[in-house]
Amino acid sequence: MMYVFGEVQDPLPETTMLIEDIVRSQVIEIIVMAAAQAQRRGSRFMAAEDFIFLIRHDRTKVLRLKEYLSWKDVRKKVKERDETGDDIIDDANADKPDRANKVKIKLSWELANSFSDNIVDDDDDEEEMLDAQSDSLKRLRDADEVTRRMTRDEYVHYSECRQASFTFRKNKRFRDWANMSAYLDTKLNDEIIDILGFLTFEMVSKLTESALKIKRDLDKAAIDTLCVTDGAPKRSGVLAATATASAAAATATAVDSPSEQQAKSQPASVSLFSGPPTARSPLQVQHVQEAFRRLQRAPQPIRNFKGGLTRTRVSFI
Repeated sequence: MMYVFGEVQDPLPETTMLIEDIVRSQVIEIIVMAAAQAQRRGSRFMAAEDFIFLIRHDRTKVLRLKEYLSWKDVRKKVKERDETGDDIIDDANADKPDRANKVKIKLSWELANSFSDNIVDDDDDEEEMLDAQSDSLKRLRDADEVTRRMTRDEYVHYSECRQASFTFRKNKRFRDWANMSAYLDTKLNDEIIDILGFLTFEMVSKLTESALKIKRDLDKAAIDTLCVTDGAPKRSGVLAATATASAAAATATAVDSPSEQQAKSQPASVSLFSGPPTARSPLQVQHVQEAFRRLQRAPQPIRNFKGGLTRTRVSFI
């Protein structure tokens, strides 16, 4: 799954284990808070709006989740219609197939849903659909750019990695992996498991992309530092250049040891005229840890002006 978001094909085992531990802790935190939210609603069972309420501050993720649930319902209805052999289509909605099939998820905290006669605003629906599709199109463009120069075998491997999931056909294993029986008294239905699978996919995506950005920044800073260090004698003027050339000519006459000759024959790790690296290095543990730390830096409200420690909550990725 990390390979789809820009990581190398064979990441370090300790990096994958760290991301898995982070995702597990986030899943446990989400189901505990969603269960508490369901109890506030007076229900024993969790619903999709409980999870959407927890991520309501991330509008892009909320739109993607609503779009995912809508199309999941469409696929379910089409499958049931194929099994029953019913091909009847409502003539009133024949010119708007998407509107007729896709179900709009209503959220209780939205102002329009607080009235008995809900106000139907087609412009808002189209705007949300366009926002969700724009992010999906961006991901598709990035995937097309990555797979453009792949061979057949590489593309097959990339497609398999892209279809990787924590929950698809692994509901029981996922429950055991997250140890849900220790935190919940009720059994989660398939819809909640699918939502958790969507959220875990987004967590891995955000962690990997953030860690890769940190790695690029650190590599660029290291290269700039080496370039500045190597270029310092060149700016000392003609006298320094002449002295350096004479010193090099004097040392060239000396006989070097075999180890020194081997060290000189090896090219420098970073050079101004060196070509691009042949292979990328995988993510390190410190890159993922720094990414998780930055994603947890959420602004906290000021409780008092006397200082002291305050209990903070874990921010969802």
